[in-house]
Amino acid sequence: MSDTTHSPDIVETSKEAFLQLLSQLNDTQFHSFDTFVRSALEEYHGQVHNSSHGHHDHSMSSEKEEEIEEEENAPGEFQPFSDFTTENTVHVDGFLFTEEDIDEMCDNGQVSRNYCLDCKSHRTSPLNFISHSASVLQLQFLYQVVLADKIKDKVIVDVGSRLGAVLYSGYLLTRARKLIGIEINAWFSQLQKSIVSKYAMGDRINIINKDVQDVPELLSKEADIIVMNNVFQFFNQPAVQQKIWKFIKSETAKKPGLLIVTLPSLQEQLKEAELSATKLMKGWVKEVKLDYSSGWFHDDLNEDELYEIKQVHMYKVL
Repeated sequence: MSDTTHSPDIVETSKEAFLQLLSQLNDTQFHSFDTFVRSALEEYHGQVHNSSHGHHDHSMSSEKEEEIEEEENAPGEFQPFSDFTTENTVHVDGFLFTEEDIDEMCDNGQVSRNYCLDCKSHRTSPLNFISHSASVLQLQFLYQVVLADKIKDKVIVDVGSRLGAVLYSGYLLTRARKLIGIEINAWFSQLQKSIVSKYAMGDRINIINKDVQDVPELLSKEADIIVMNNVFQFFNQPAVQQKIWKFIKSETAKKPGLLIVTLPSLQEQLKEAELSATKLMKGWVKEVKLDYSSGWFHDDLNEDELYEIKQVHMYKVL
């Protein structure tokens, strides 16, 4: 027979003592005590959850990480159910950890919100998603806002036309006289030609499978508007990019008034090429200020969509 005696419930005892204390206070004393209690609880809560104070922060952060590991490994605690398994579930106590705590530990690589489906490891890293084509929203903004009153009977040259998105949308949304795509990759060039043929757009669209440096006349004579979307930085080393940008400057400078549209900004693309945008753009182009927020679309744009159209920039050759 066990000789263990059951101690009174400390929580219930504390509650009773607290209520007894309150009953002894008058109104003035009660309000003063109320302020004290709230302040004390807030301070205590901050001490429990605060993780932003020097060495204490580091040790507490380490302890929290260890506590997560200990909780995950506690015997007999977790029975898998539904979509929750031992591999995809992390046990995080809501009293010990705030959402800010978890975000900070994830940012610091102490814990992970993801796991590998193949090896079950929690050592994962987010993938980078990039697009080498302008989005539908960006193309609508480009043709229906930025170039709306500038494109009739003009020639558009898309440098690095890839899938042809700039060309097809320009064909459908504008009265441009001609749309020319320059694409160095033979496979993408043939794909564009097939689409142009299939949808009978050959009367205004022309695809050229060449390096842009082999057709300088397109930039210096034929083009009225040049479009470049993520065109060089992901496919060439900085030294090669520098050579191409200097070629583009040399040829386009021969045609004052020529419009150049870039996604992202020319400044950002030149920086990626390890060139000084200030020096290269001086005496060559001037940025045309665009209005991104005047309700061009039927529905208000959310933050992500606004960021998307803000990638569109336009410059005029001096």
